[in-house]
Amino acid sequence: MAVIAVIACCDTKYHEIVFVREKIRAAGMEPMVLDISTGERVPIQGDISREQILAVSGYTWEQVSKMDKSGAISAMTDGICRMTRLLYEEKKIDGVIGMGGLQNTVVCSAALRLLPVGFPKLICSTIASGYRYFDTVVGDKDIMVLPSIVDFAGMNPISQAVLGNAVGAMVGMVSAGTSSIDTGGECYIAATLMGITNDTVMQASDELAKRGRRTISFHSTGIGGKVMEDLIRQGIIGAVMDLSLHEMTAEYFGGYGYSKGADNRLCAAAETGIPALVCPGGIDFACLRSDELFEDAEERGYVWHNKDLTHTRLYEHEILEITQTIVSRLNRSRGRTEVVLPLGGLRTLSRPGEFFYKPETIRKMREIFEKELKPEIIFKTYDLNFCDPEFAHICAEEMERLLEAGGR
Repeated sequence: MAVIAVIACCDTKYHEIVFVREKIRAAGMEPMVLDISTGERVPIQGDISREQILAVSGYTWEQVSKMDKSGAISAMTDGICRMTRLLYEEKKIDGVIGMGGLQNTVVCSAALRLLPVGFPKLICSTIASGYRYFDTVVGDKDIMVLPSIVDFAGMNPISQAVLGNAVGAMVGMVSAGTSSIDTGGECYIAATLMGITNDTVMQASDELAKRGRRTISFHSTGIGGKVMEDLIRQGIIGAVMDLSLHEMTAEYFGGYGYSKGADNRLCAAAETGIPALVCPGGIDFACLRSDELFEDAEERGYVWHNKDLTHTRLYEHEILEITQTIVSRLNRSRGRTEVVLPLGGLRTLSRPGEFFYKPETIRKMREIFEKELKPEIIFKTYDLNFCDPEFAHICAEEMERLLEAGGR
């Protein structure tokens, strides 16, 4: 019988836990309640108590009960992360539902992010509404999020409908979904793209498809690159056509959840030694909302990407510093790696007379690559713009050569 884990606080969400537990049983599956409560009084008992959860991370309830709220939540988060991962690895659960407000959502999310892509996971949350950073809830995993609509403070017709649908969704995922990624032994190529590099990357991917190659595209505006790096380390991705490195710019300025110098991008392929074709596409601008603009935005200059977002130009020294970081990470490569640089521009709007036309900066980028890339890395330049169809064809050709030459 399939088992669905329910992560919630037995001290405050006991009405909702009882309802969800009964719904799961009515659907022919077995509920497993994991109690993450930190309050004094616990009206109902979970199948796995808070004491058991804390114990896997070396805490006792006596210790945690004396902590302040922040410390208690931290200890519980560590415990539920370890417990959830353990239950998954021992194949004791087939899906997970988390539910609650901000505190419970953050704790549940930390645990669910440790589960692989494809494994059924859902959070019904009071904070899944209004203007929120989605990263708070889903991180870099495929967590289904359902707004609770009403607060969790006892059952009513609205909470019954919403939580009933949450159980229905989980039961459907467990019974009819796919709980793991199966590549069938094929080598999948990761391709990074965004709006300003889309057409070139898609053309290159289409050409590779005609050769029998398979690609998976990742949107390089935050979560895409993180997910790609994780899947490379899991062995799901066998080669990389990394032509859109805008996340390196975001990292430089601390955006998209990145931290400067935190080794977020260009590391997994280098570490694992898979074939990698790299182009610094899209590193010459910052994607900013109007309330995020730099103080010197007018001096830098910017264009509106849509009604909410600007593409703000970078200074030359910033672009060159980002290039230096790219080189330092690529130099760790253990496998066959190649860098291609279109001298005529790195994105849309970068042709002569257009807003992001910076030929002198690209010339200096070329000098950095030529001087500082280790000899084992292939470096090629082309008198083309990134958006030229000829450059897309070149990328497909070079990726094919890397694949034929092998990886490690």
